[in-house]
Amino acid sequence: MTTIFFIVQGRRLEAQALLLVATLRQHNGDRFPLIAYVPDGPEALAPPTRDFLDRCGVDLRIPDPAPRPWKKPYVHGNKILATASRRGGGHGLFLDTDMVCAAPLDLAPWQDDSIGLVPEGIASWGAENDRWARAYAHFDLPIPTDRVRLTRRKRAESLPYFNAGMILFPEGRFGAEWLETALDIDHDLRIGGKRPWLDQIALPLTLKRFGHRYSVMPVEYNFSISQRAPEPEARPAILHYHRFRFLADWPQYAETMRAVEQAAGPLHARLMVEFAEELAFEADQPGA
Repeated sequence: MTTIFFIVQGRRLEAQALLLVATLRQHNGDRFPLIAYVPDGPEALAPPTRDFLDRCGVDLRIPDPAPRPWKKPYVHGNKILATASRRGGGHGLFLDTDMVCAAPLDLAPWQDDSIGLVPEGIASWGAENDRWARAYAHFDLPIPTDRVRLTRRKRAESLPYFNAGMILFPEGRFGAEWLETALDIDHDLRIGGKRPWLDQIALPLTLKRFGHRYSVMPVEYNFSISQRAPEPEARPAILHYHRFRFLADWPQYAETMRAVEQAAGPLHARLMVEFAEELAFEADQPGA
């Protein structure tokens, strides 16, 4: 059994959650339990959001607390807290909320004892100077000899570096170890560029510190379309749109909004579609 979970906090993520949940249910039915982690508590959600998530059978939870706070506020850390929270056995699949499911998910090939990941698109941290060497040395680790191929632009070869928007893992110790590593880096490693990249810095270090194997999943399972022209031949399973305006340019947009309408039910369909579009577009405005 694989449980899919994500974060809902604030108006932008509420709007995005409608799209993610509707498309997960459209393409997968009830095959996967869904959990929305709400750091501010379920009562903070707008009534239409809460009604929609309830209709779709989403379990609302508050993440388990961290053993100590972040050195500075770090909203991205909520995904690490959620991953470290207790869910039981099987596998967990964390998804960033700014995603939609575009096809039925076949996770079986990666449901083993490895961590399933898709490499980052570009070397957004550590591409220059000795940052990675210093980070590994902080944990008394050698620089890894394995390499991954980044997924965008020149698709350069890189030290292990992954997009933390999609992580498939066996439930157990991984989440707590990722949290421990991220907190250590945040408090005790003097290095630049921790915000917002701390989650992605800590991820490969966690793998090496605690001896986790990783499996590189197809890019279609974390297919980024930020600043990317529509590609009619692309067949993403999970489309990572980042901003609503990017999704609106892709053919998956119309199917996504139909999924919201279908999941909402006849009495709430128009309200939910308008709510999703209003909040998502509002969140894309400068300063939002």
